[in-house]
Amino acid sequence: MNPLVSIAIPTRNSSNTIEKCLSAIQQQQSYQNIEVIIIDSNSKDDTAKIAASKGCKVIFTDWRLLGARYLGCKAASGEFVLMLDSDQILLEDTIERSLPLFEDYDMLCLGETSFACNTLIQKMFGADRRVIHNNAHIHLDPIYGALLARFYKRSLLECAFEAIPKSLLPSVVIHDHAIIYYEARKLSSRVNILSNALCHDEPVTVLDLWKKNFQYGRSTRTLMANGCYNDLIRKKTRLRKTGTRKITKDKLLSSLLLSLKAPAYLLGLYI
Repeated sequence: MNPLVSIAIPTRNSSNTIEKCLSAIQQQQSYQNIEVIIIDSNSKDDTAKIAASKGCKVIFTDWRLLGARYLGCKAASGEFVLMLDSDQILLEDTIERSLPLFEDYDMLCLGETSFACNTLIQKMFGADRRVIHNNAHIHLDPIYGALLARFYKRSLLECAFEAIPKSLLPSVVIHDHAIIYYEARKLSSRVNILSNALCHDEPVTVLDLWKKNFQYGRSTRTLMANGCYNDLIRKKTRLRKTGTRKITKDKLLSSLLLSLKAPAYLLGLYI
């Protein structure tokens, strides 16, 4: 009646965000049958110490993000696995609201909002998320869309990981969720969206945005070198698809955000 839920969180030097992330799990979730697994890529700060003090199981690895998620799935004991990021905060009763949906679905996309919308960059992220969620029927597509499942039946998630080339696990960072979702959708089309499920701590300045996307560009080289998931690589620089040609403020801000991301991403990819 109360299945175990495993929450797997990859970390790397995440001491600025991990305590807030873990506190939200403990304080804002009425559902209590939860285990939290931290997969730490050799942080140099207090990330692992903070996680251990919160009662989390901590696993250390040299692998990057995709491999860390794989190890989190392997270590999970729960019937369901929620793949969270250390800069995300679960909103109230997200898990409690999610579990009944698994009677009809195999995986869930979690509706995201921005933790703060103070700077122009943060407002752009907020607009981009609204564009995506207002056109969910388009963005559930694993190739052309921007919605990605985070909450899975473990049995499906394990099968999706088995389909991913093992050579990618140690080094892939970007497109990690997209790759997992892409493989899961080959196995099942039973996916739904839980609205208002989590909020994201977005970059604050243009420099923060550029640094993050430059690193994403660099990590994309691994996929290109292996010749894997080329369709997912191409979607990184596409404008958001919508069901209408009407120009709105949110669409303009979303497009502006992409125009700011793309140069840093392409520099990381080709320079």
